[in-house]
Amino acid sequence: MRAGLMVPTLFTFEPCPMERLREAAAIGDAQDLEALWVGDHLLWNVPMHEAVSTLAMLGALTTRTKVGTNILQLPLRRPVDVAKSFATISWLTQGRVIMGVGIGGEFEAEWQAAGVDPRKRGRRCDEALQALQWFWNGDEQQGEHFVSPGVAIEPGPAEPVPIWVGGRSDAAIRRAARWDGYLGVWLSVSRYRRIREQIESERGGDRPFRYALQMFTRIADDRERARDVAMPAMARTYNMDPSPFEKYVAMGTPADVAEFVDTYREAGVDHVSFYLIGDDWSEQARRLSEEVLPLIQER
Repeated sequence: MRAGLMVPTLFTFEPCPMERLREAAAIGDAQDLEALWVGDHLLWNVPMHEAVSTLAMLGALTTRTKVGTNILQLPLRRPVDVAKSFATISWLTQGRVIMGVGIGGEFEAEWQAAGVDPRKRGRRCDEALQALQWFWNGDEQQGEHFVSPGVAIEPGPAEPVPIWVGGRSDAAIRRAARWDGYLGVWLSVSRYRRIREQIESERGGDRPFRYALQMFTRIADDRERARDVAMPAMARTYNMDPSPFEKYVAMGTPADVAEFVDTYREAGVDHVSFYLIGDDWSEQARRLSEEVLPLIQER
């Protein structure tokens, strides 16, 4: 199992200046994390950095770890712009980029601002994923939403950009099966196992595929202290009642968190993206690096 870390580009508790990006980059390289992840919203109820430009900064600050979007709301954007940006990041980092994509849709204002009908975001996402390949390959294609004139983006990616698809719906799972990985969130062990079985059934063959999970995490000296921070933090971040999602949060002592992660390993998860919720991100990241990750590696 490999580990990833969400960079706190969402200013729910504290700003994310350049120093924080440098800190995350240092952790990523020092701990041999598979990826540093950034979230994505064009508009949101709290300040948030733009995802792709932040990804480029992280790519420049790291030397070993990959950088990726978790999750890029692809239907909000023109695929030619996304293809160009990711090709550049891939070329400059020698292939150290992962494109995590999803359809989003929970914040109506950003869809209005982008001029995109959220009711069509699923079909738009499916075609956009194809269109990325058109632009990288130089294919001449006419789709329902997008057109490729047959001119390849140059320089292209250093290597094919892995596409990991997020979401919990059946449509999202079918979409993921067509690409390179699945990046789930808020899933029980049994549900994740069923999703993996469905994806393997639809894919067939032996093509490589990654099974990832974003895991909300809070480390403390005991579970109750962790819960006292985690639940209000989730409520504040997402403006919702977090109680239905408590069972999906890794919280408690380092041993508690490592044990929680291990249950998902048994379901086939091979990458965990840790989303450190609450304040004191630097301290939480230190505890994750020094106390949790060694336990996971031992297992």
